[in-house]
Amino acid sequence: MRRLIAILFMALLFSTLAPKVFSQEFNFNRAYQDYLYSFNQYQFSHQEYLAAKSAYFTYQTLTAETEAITKTAKMLQLRDEVIRTYLTAIRLRLAEATGISNYELNILYLKLDNDVAWYQDHQKSFSSAGNLDDLTAISAETEKHYGLSEALAYQTLGSILVGKQDVLRNQFDEEIQLLKDKVGEIRQRGDKNTDILSRWLLEAENKNTQSQGKQFESQNILANLSFSSQDSPGAYNQARFLLRESNLYLQEANSYLKEIVREIKNAD
Repeated sequence: MRRLIAILFMALLFSTLAPKVFSQEFNFNRAYQDYLYSFNQYQFSHQEYLAAKSAYFTYQTLTAETEAITKTAKMLQLRDEVIRTYLTAIRLRLAEATGISNYELNILYLKLDNDVAWYQDHQKSFSSAGNLDDLTAISAETEKHYGLSEALAYQTLGSILVGKQDVLRNQFDEEIQLLKDKVGEIRQRGDKNTDILSRWLLEAENKNTQSQGKQFESQNILANLSFSSQDSPGAYNQARFLLRESNLYLQEANSYLKEIVREIKNAD
């Protein structure tokens, strides 16, 4: 569960309309508050579960066993609820993102909605459990399924980051094209020597190419996240590091564009 908290707080750091499944009032902030409420409930229930479990092992009475079954079922239901509200928050965070294609958005929406539905249905299983062994078996289903949920969450967060980078790159592409046109006009008029400007434009494009390379590496890692892997956090952090490098190259490229603008404004 600690990793679950870490993922969601990470999502807060990184910033389409959502499909009609959610009302307009139900946004990421509301979903995040629901998650915090569910997690607080789970923490309290987990303490009650530990106390009931200890009492059962100590006294071995039918009353203690009944109490242990009740507390365990409640705790496990709330664990599913924490994951469900977490996925919902991630889903709403995705709805606020920019730079992601409609195709990718729809794929992620479908996967997240299906995963949320899985936890909703699975929560009902605990009420039919007759003993602790039944609860253990049902709990194992969550533990097995959670690898898929975790990988999906990291893929979604990665898509949000990539989308932000694509927005910046599109802005860069527009600016460099405008400057290319402007430098071409200056060259034709013979207003000033454009050799330096042309060289800086080439340097800016080279930095952009390096930035794209790092981004492609990052996207490949995110696309190949294995649902059965235990190292989804490690893969995501590696992808995020590559995106950070990509962003630094893009910043360098933009710095060249600023130099070009200043040089154009200055007379020979």
